[in-house]
Amino acid sequence: MRRISLDMVRPGMILGKAILGGNGQVLLNAGVEIKPQYIIYLKSLGIEHVYVKDSRVGDVAVKDVIKEETRQEARVMVKNIMQNIKSPGEKTKSINIDDKKVLQKVNTIIEELLENKDMVVQLSDIRAKSDYLFAHSVNCTVLATLVAIKMNYNYVNLRHLATGTMLHDLGMITVPENIVNKPAELTEDERKTVQTHSLYGFEIFKKTLMFDARAGIVILQHHERIHGQGYPDGLSGDKIHQSAQIVGIVDVYDAMTSERPFRKAFPPYRAIEMLMSWGGEFFNLEILQHFLSVVAAYPFGSHVYLSNGDSGLVITNNPGLTLHPVVRVLYQGRDLAPHPSPYDIDLSQSLDLTITDVLD
Repeated sequence: MRRISLDMVRPGMILGKAILGGNGQVLLNAGVEIKPQYIIYLKSLGIEHVYVKDSRVGDVAVKDVIKEETRQEARVMVKNIMQNIKSPGEKTKSINIDDKKVLQKVNTIIEELLENKDMVVQLSDIRAKSDYLFAHSVNCTVLATLVAIKMNYNYVNLRHLATGTMLHDLGMITVPENIVNKPAELTEDERKTVQTHSLYGFEIFKKTLMFDARAGIVILQHHERIHGQGYPDGLSGDKIHQSAQIVGIVDVYDAMTSERPFRKAFPPYRAIEMLMSWGGEFFNLEILQHFLSVVAAYPFGSHVYLSNGDSGLVITNNPGLTLHPVVRVLYQGRDLAPHPSPYDIDLSQSLDLTITDVLD
């Protein structure tokens, strides 16, 4: 199974991972043969990538860090919360969020991640463009919690961080849809409107019966940057809560690797390169290193070129050494001539070989 662009999908391929709708319904099941009308249907939903079965890596099992069922239930929950919340401009004494349901889902995510804390995140969820915000909230929760586990957060602190991350974009419901979905660069006024979402999200969260300052600080500060370049308060250094700094990193990464109305998604390795270049300027270097240790720069199935002229597919990612995966070498040269003696090579053990390029 490997993730490929929908533009590269051809009729007859076998779907490797089920595609689910925004309400949790199965749109296409894993194992179905892809037909021309399915491709048209998926494009109409704004789905840009799918997983297909690939005999070249069929013997390699790949597992997500949380169950697909857990991810989808959390996504539907966030969607329902955002759709049911009233505008903070209305005079309401409180806003109703099912705190038991949120905490139950947060606990489930934490427990599954604790069981899989030594795994590397290398599977992406398949999301329609209309479900971006809800999927983004859940994906950030998974990534931020996994980073916090690496940083030895205790269970209580993990729960506050995960709750705040799950709801970190609550304030986006106050931003007009024509700005959120604008297929072009925002004007300065539009950018300022978007930048109000962290403060408005915090104010919305304060009106809920489940308000907790330790979760709320994540919502309020996740766009602050360590040298004061962020918003809403232009905080710097240790004035930014550590949990908010974690979420700031994963928020940028997930946004960069997602399709947006104004640009295509960046491949993971490119997003990681950019984050590394911003380390120390926008992001805490220690936190960034923990993040880089749990996210695959070259996810399972990536076609990579090696410095010796060979190329092949990534089949395993080494925890803590995600820039040095295990590659199944299948080809020689840029014309992808079949390799006479295919082999698997662990780049963490063969430091004389490096990845020079990726076939997107």
